[in-house]
Amino acid sequence: MSFLDRLRSLPFIDLVFFFSTSFLVWNLHRYVEPVPKDLFYPSFLLQFAFGFFPQLYQRKWGRVWTSLSAISMVRLPYLSGLPMVGSYQLVGLFLGSIFGIWVRETLLVLLGRNETALPKQSEQIITDWMIRNPTGKSNLQIWYSTYFGFIFFLFCLVILCFLQFQGMGVFTSLGIQEFLYYPNLSSREAMGLSCKILIPIILVVLYFFSEERSMPTPSKDSLSEQIRFGLFLGFGLNILVMCIQSLWSLEFFSLGTHLSVSAGRSTGLFQDSGSASWILPVIGFLWITKLTHIWRKSKERFSLFLLIFSMIIITLLGLKQGKAFWVIWGVFLSLGFIQLTTDLWIVSARNKILTRIGLYAVLPVFGCLILYGISLVSKEWYLVDLAKRVMLFIKSFPTNPGIAFQHLDLVRYELIKIANLGIKENPWMGSGIGSFPLYLLSPSHLNSNSNIPFVDFPPTFYHWILYELGILGTCIFLYYIGIFLWERGLWKQSILLLIPFLFGVQIQNSDGAFVCFYLLFLGEKGTGFSPSFDKYRKTIWFSPLLLILAIGFSLNYTLFDSQKFLEDGIGSEFRKQKLKDYQIAYSIPPKSPNYEYEFHGRVWEWKMSETATLRNGRIFLETRSKSTLVEITFLNADRNRIKSEVFTDTKNGYNWSGEAPKGASYVQIRSRYKLEFRLPRSQFDGYGRLQF
Repeated sequence: MSFLDRLRSLPFIDLVFFFSTSFLVWNLHRYVEPVPKDLFYPSFLLQFAFGFFPQLYQRKWGRVWTSLSAISMVRLPYLSGLPMVGSYQLVGLFLGSIFGIWVRETLLVLLGRNETALPKQSEQIITDWMIRNPTGKSNLQIWYSTYFGFIFFLFCLVILCFLQFQGMGVFTSLGIQEFLYYPNLSSREAMGLSCKILIPIILVVLYFFSEERSMPTPSKDSLSEQIRFGLFLGFGLNILVMCIQSLWSLEFFSLGTHLSVSAGRSTGLFQDSGSASWILPVIGFLWITKLTHIWRKSKERFSLFLLIFSMIIITLLGLKQGKAFWVIWGVFLSLGFIQLTTDLWIVSARNKILTRIGLYAVLPVFGCLILYGISLVSKEWYLVDLAKRVMLFIKSFPTNPGIAFQHLDLVRYELIKIANLGIKENPWMGSGIGSFPLYLLSPSHLNSNSNIPFVDFPPTFYHWILYELGILGTCIFLYYIGIFLWERGLWKQSILLLIPFLFGVQIQNSDGAFVCFYLLFLGEKGTGFSPSFDKYRKTIWFSPLLLILAIGFSLNYTLFDSQKFLEDGIGSEFRKQKLKDYQIAYSIPPKSPNYEYEFHGRVWEWKMSETATLRNGRIFLETRSKSTLVEITFLNADRNRIKSEVFTDTKNGYNWSGEAPKGASYVQIRSRYKLEFRLPRSQFDGYGRLQF
């Protein structure tokens, strides 16, 4: 086959989709997290290398290194002395992995991997590389994949974020401007609260989509096994670090864990103790399940020894974890013990089922008795604290349920109470993604007597999704999850998601999002399709129907939810009804000694002060930047253009002086190129309106 024919056989639709989507996520991340380049790129390039080069070398080790890095590199910038909030989203790692996958697949096609019957000894290095990487190809069109509908829904949520936090300026030729969303919070920072969830989800879903899309058909099950192997390697690395932290010092590799060290909790290389408290028992349970399977199959004593040793180590490390660890770990061990013992000692299927049902029924009572005994221990362990709180809860619940839940956790009780109020106010469409932490930063909440000392998401996944997406958004989200579960036949595997999702919005961080979606999309069965789903997939109508429903649900939700943003106004009137001031759209607020606003961009709009009918004056843009054209435009109340003039270029900036036309209500300044300039605070009145 000629090189031109190989070029034509490239999966152009796949390449355009993945590279364009990744590029949009990259720009979104850089907008909401504008970390200086000298701080951002060292960490980004190192993460990128850990994702790109293993994927380019071999498909198997690319998956292993990506999954290993996903749960061990989340605090890399802090550990290297370059702190940045965006590191939690592992943008470099996933973009490097996605880019490495498609560069590898492109090179395999262009080098003619499928055309070579026998390896050429004269090109041994390239031949060995092609043998390690059989080319993958999916006959299913990309928009018929279940991933495509999920990504489209996430894209709609990003559009709603722009409408909520940036107004309609991007659709009215004003571009993306940074407004003052709250007195001490810009619209870009507010949007970053939403993207803290959206960016990790999109990147993880894109990565799994890329892996499955480029996977050779005969080896579907290897994807799950190889990613799980990488998770086990990362799990072992975290166990080692947590052991050092517990035996030596909690300060060891703990930069960036916020309040975890001060609370006396070991974090390993996870983001903080909140992530460690649920990822540690979940992956630990998968590891113990794997060892149990190996031991039952081979009867090797080493596997049994490693199984018991792992359980002891994880349990001891749990002494310095939060309450979530003990709930998850206790439930997993109890259910696993019941399943294993009944399977080993009871032969009859009927007796086995009845015995398990009886043991499950008495398990809560047995657990309460154990907690009562632990509550009598005089040690300052989180397990003892949990046991005492449960005893207070049981004692207070019959007389006062509200006080009883406060005994369990006062902060989480307050968070749930706020979430319940928000759900009642907007039950169907929700308050918008990222709105819960935004409410905690609002002036109305800050002025209240709250027991919440920090900004966080609701303590359960279900409260979060109902609060921010509403009933309709939750149904759409669960629709996609249901399609994934049906497609892969992973209904039993999805039970693993119920417990971690009860303890917070775990998909807000890259390590948590990676583990959650691995359990959901891949599980123990790889990517094999269920027989019932595969039967419908072969029909003519099924795949188009799924596509129509996926796009239709997302578009309708976007259409209905966007109606509430129309009343916020555009340009300088954005959020005026709530802030009572017009938007000045500055990038940096005025500071001593000059008290000047600093502006960045190409287009700005301000409401004009209504002091007089005719207004004469001067506007001087102090700047060192240069642009070939800087224009001032006066608009009437309907935003129709009345007059336009050009600024005069001076030594220290741009100057305009003259008279505002009659009927002018708004002023717009446009620059041909990106401009950075300053205006004094005295140029604006007390309501944020421009005055001459």
